[in-house]
Amino acid sequence: MGKIKSRRRTRIEIIQVLYKFELFNEPINLVEVFDNYDFLDQIQIKKIESISKNYNFLKTSLVSLVNQSWSWDRISPLTRAIIINGASECFYLQPRIVFNEAVEIAKLFFEPTEIKDENGEIINKHDSKQYKFVNAILQNFYKLLVNMEAKSSHENA
Repeated sequence: MGKIKSRRRTRIEIIQVLYKFELFNEPINLVEVFDNYDFLDQIQIKKIESISKNYNFLKTSLVSLVNQSWSWDRISPLTRAIIINGASECFYLQPRIVFNEAVEIAKLFFEPTEIKDENGEIINKHDSKQYKFVNAILQNFYKLLVNMEAKSSHENA
């Protein structure tokens, strides 16, 4: 019997797979995922399959939330993978859990690098704001889902 993975480990492994496809700007290939990522369990593969099926909706929705002067490709592939995974989790987990986990994972991968001036004073912390970006996008994505649901139920009433 295999070792039980923590939920965070499960998320990180899914993000690892998404990162590869985001890095190379390729669609998620489920055969490749099944063949090349033997550390994934059935639940993780099902989640990746769900993300793959809903990828266009997720990406289109997330792109609509990004500043107009930025393109999706300008965002780090790792950040995109974290956001895509978080957005997919918004459909079946409490938003607070989704936001917190995505932020904590972003903090794991984007440690701040301090940039100091000639006097040794910190003038910038490179990548220290990635987690804030992830949080803001996911919160706005969740609001978008709530608005879409309200609009849909209003139209069906």
